[in-house]
Amino acid sequence: MIDEKAKAISVRFKIILSTLLLCLLIVFAGLIHYSRKIEPLVAARLKEAILTATDGLYTISFSDIHLNPFTGTVHLDNIRFVASDKVYQQMRSKGIHPTHLYSVAVKRLSLKRIHPFKVYFERNLEVKTLHIDNPVIRVIYQNPRDDSNEPEDKRTAWQRLSRYLKSIKIQQIMLDNVDFQYNDRSLGKPEIDGVKNLSIRIDDLLIDSLSQYEKSRFYFTREVFVQIRKHEFLSRDKMYRVLFDDLQISSSKKYAQVKGLQVIPRYPDLEFSKHLPARKAMYNLVIYQALLGNIDIKRLIDKRQLRASSLRLLKADMKIFLDKRKEAPKKFDRGINFPQLALKRIRLNTLIDTVNIESSSLHYHEYSPVTARTGKIFFNDINGKFSNFTNDTITIVKNKWLNGSFSAMLFGKSRLDFAINFDLRSPFSEYKYSGQLSEMNARNFNQLSRPLALLRINAGRIMNAKFHVRGDYRKSSGRLTMAYENLSIGLLKIDSQKVLRKQMLKSIVANNLLIKEDNPTKGESLRLGNISYYRPDSVTFLGTMWQSLYSGLRETIGLTPERERNLKQQFQNNSEVNPYRDKRRESRKERRRKNLEK
Repeated sequence: MIDEKAKAISVRFKIILSTLLLCLLIVFAGLIHYSRKIEPLVAARLKEAILTATDGLYTISFSDIHLNPFTGTVHLDNIRFVASDKVYQQMRSKGIHPTHLYSVAVKRLSLKRIHPFKVYFERNLEVKTLHIDNPVIRVIYQNPRDDSNEPEDKRTAWQRLSRYLKSIKIQQIMLDNVDFQYNDRSLGKPEIDGVKNLSIRIDDLLIDSLSQYEKSRFYFTREVFVQIRKHEFLSRDKMYRVLFDDLQISSSKKYAQVKGLQVIPRYPDLEFSKHLPARKAMYNLVIYQALLGNIDIKRLIDKRQLRASSLRLLKADMKIFLDKRKEAPKKFDRGINFPQLALKRIRLNTLIDTVNIESSSLHYHEYSPVTARTGKIFFNDINGKFSNFTNDTITIVKNKWLNGSFSAMLFGKSRLDFAINFDLRSPFSEYKYSGQLSEMNARNFNQLSRPLALLRINAGRIMNAKFHVRGDYRKSSGRLTMAYENLSIGLLKIDSQKVLRKQMLKSIVANNLLIKEDNPTKGESLRLGNISYYRPDSVTFLGTMWQSLYSGLRETIGLTPERERNLKQQFQNNSEVNPYRDKRRESRKERRRKNLEK
C-alpha cells in the first residue's frame, strides 16, 4: 500500500512540475513574442514623442532596437538625432527659434533595468542606467532670439510628452569618450571649438507633473557633471599651446574649475618674434587652479550671459617677454588694449562680482638690441582682487567702477600696496591708481636699468615711495614722492665688443651736478615729483603707467628737463673743445696693447 501511495504522489508531482515548466515556457515564449511585438511599437512611440516634444524640429532614427524582458535591457543601434533646417527657418521667421541646434550620432545606446510593462501598461518609463559610449555631439549657436517674442505654445516638456508617457525617470546617464564640437555662428565668421575624451554624468533625470515646476532642478536633473582630462590644443594664431590637466563643471554645485592650465609659446624667447610680422609681446601663463563659483549655468547656456559671484585664480604666474629687435607695427594704436576697451571686446556678456588673485607672480622681460641684453622687473606673492568685473551695459549704468586692490613684493624684496579703479562708462577710458612702496635697496633696480637704460645704481636706500595718478586714453598726471638717501649712479656705454663700461667723467658730473643724493636734502623739505605724460600710439597701457611714474621719479631725484639740457650742453661744449680726444684715447689703448705683446 505504501509503495502504491508513493508512486501516486510521484506521478502527481511530475505532472505538477511538468505543468509548471510548460507554463513557464509559455510565459517565456509569450515574453519573447511580446518583446518582438513591442519593439516596433516602442520605436514608433519614441520617434513620435521626440517629434512632438520639439514641435517637429528634431527627429530621431536608429537602425535597430533590441528589448530583453528578462534582464530589463534595451539597446538601440546607430542612432541619429538631427534638426530640420526647414522647421528651424520657419521658427526663426516667427522669432521663436532656439538659440542652439544639436546633432547627435551614437553607435549604440544601452538602457539597463528598464521596466517595459510599466512603459506599456502604466506609461511610466523607469530606467536605472542609460549608458552612451563614443557619442559625436555637434552644437551650433545661432543668432539669439528676441525674448519679447514668446512662443505660442507655452506647454512644458512634460505637458508635451504626457500624451505618450506619464513620467520619465532615469537614475543615471553616462556619456563616455564624447567627441564634442561647438560652432558659434552668431558673429559672421563661424568659430569652431572642439574637445574629445569628454565625460558627462547626469543624475536623477525626472520629468513628471511635479518636477516641471521644481526650480532646484537643472533641465529636470539633480546634477549634470562634466569632466575633461589632459586636453591640449593650439591657439587661433597657432603661436601658443594651450593645455590643462583637469576641467570640471557641476550644475548642482554651480561651479566650473580648471587645474593645471598652461598657455605656452611654441618658440623660445628670441625665436618667437621671428614668426611675427611686427613687434608683439610673448606671454607665458601657468595657473594652478581657476575656480568660477556660483554660476548661473542655465543663463549661460540659454542667453550666452556669464553670471558668477567669484573667480579665484590660485598661483597664477604670468611671464611677458618683449623683443625690441622687431619693429613696432606702423599706424597701429596699442591703446586698443586698455582694460576698459579689452573688456568690451569680450564676446560673452559677463558679470563676475569678485575676481580673487592669490599667491601669484608677474615677470616682465625686455630684450634691447642696443645692449644685446635683457632687462627685467618682477612681482612675487601677488594677492588682491577686482570687484564689479563686467562688460554688461545695464550693470555699468548702476555701477561704473571696476575696482582693484593688490599687495605684492617688488623684486621679491619690498612690499608694494597698489589700488586701481577703471571708469567703465567713460568715453575716454579714464582711470586712477595709487600705491605705496616700503623700504628697499635702490640697487635692485639695476636688473632693469643696466640693460635697458645704460644706468647703474651704485648705492642708495629708498625709505618709502608714494604715488597718485589720474589718466585716460592719452594723458596722465599726478604726484610722486620718494624718500631716499645716499643715491649714487653710474652712466654706462657699450664698447665694440658689446661690453658695458662705465663713463667715468659723465658719471661724476651726473652725481655732482645732475641728481640729488638725498630726499629730503638736509635743511630742505621733501621734494615732490610731478607726473605728466602723453601717450603715443606705440605705447601700451602698462607702458603708460611706467612712463608716467618715471616722469615723476626723474623730478624727485633732481633730473628735471632744465638740468638735463644744461648737462647735455656742458658735454657738447667739452666735445667741441676736444674734437680729437676719442682718437687720442684709442691711440693710447693701442700703444698699451703693443707694449703688452712685447
